[in-house]
Amino acid sequence: MKLKTEKSENTSAEKNKKGKLLKTGLKILVSSVLLYVIFSRIDKESFIQNISLMDLRLAPFIIGFIILNYIVSAFRWKQLLIYKETRQVKLPYLINLYFIGSFFNNFMPTSIGGDVFKMYQLGRKIGNAAKGLSATFMERFTGIIALVTISYFGLIRTLPFWVEMLPADAQANPLLVTLFKVVLFTGFWIAAVIGFFSLSILAKKISFFEKIYSALISYKNNTKPLFKAFLISFAVQLLSIFTQYFIFLSLGVELPLFYSFFVFPVITLAGFFVPSLNGLGVQDALYISFMGMVGVSESLALSASILYHLSRLLVSLIGGVLYALGKNE
Repeated sequence: MKLKTEKSENTSAEKNKKGKLLKTGLKILVSSVLLYVIFSRIDKESFIQNISLMDLRLAPFIIGFIILNYIVSAFRWKQLLIYKETRQVKLPYLINLYFIGSFFNNFMPTSIGGDVFKMYQLGRKIGNAAKGLSATFMERFTGIIALVTISYFGLIRTLPFWVEMLPADAQANPLLVTLFKVVLFTGFWIAAVIGFFSLSILAKKISFFEKIYSALISYKNNTKPLFKAFLISFAVQLLSIFTQYFIFLSLGVELPLFYSFFVFPVITLAGFFVPSLNGLGVQDALYISFMGMVGVSESLALSASILYHLSRLLVSLIGGVLYALGKNE
């Protein structure tokens, strides 16, 4: 009996390993193809010149917004630590984990992501992996809900762009176009309901999923922390928008402010759901497409996107230092 159990566990581990490799391979493929297409059509000389002409006086604002984003996000996470085991967890510890998580996202995207790292570390600290996972998931989930809410304005403004992504035959079919629009606006909520329903089924069969389900259900009777986290998420997204807005400003481009509020959340949301290496390729392609609508050249839009990647990369090095110093313990 023991031998069968060990074989079953080994088979499951092998399947998980293959699944992770396939997922990683898909991310690398998508990012590589998009970057190849982008750089093959871009004016490389203009691209380099744009970056070299960046107004460095605005760099402290850009870096400051990213750092503040992580701190406010950690504060949001703190609001969702509703379990008895999490009372001893302090805000500075969560801030450290957030920075270290960003380091993992940027430098080890193919092995262990920042969210997985944060879930693991919090679970280990409180001695309950399921509750650590649930609290970290809810922190991310409330952020995505706020992002989806904001992005609806962007989707309405940029709806023709998304329709044009459909094949020509589909664009000519009013029913398919209408169905596409409905899925575009309701897809996230449908996926969330399906995901929670699937978890409730798994909870009846597997004890660990039962613990996760129970931990998530705890929020049903604790709506106040959820509401606080949701409101804080708007501040988080505002900081993200201003980071990107100031990057364009540093390159001499003053984007329409309301257009920034509409479009940047859509780009961020796409980065969550389109497989890629931390948004590489996906963000760049959408920057070029959306900024072209307000007269920004392809090379300039790509320059801004690369600077945003580099800014986050630079700030994530703080997490690398914190990790080296053992601040995740």
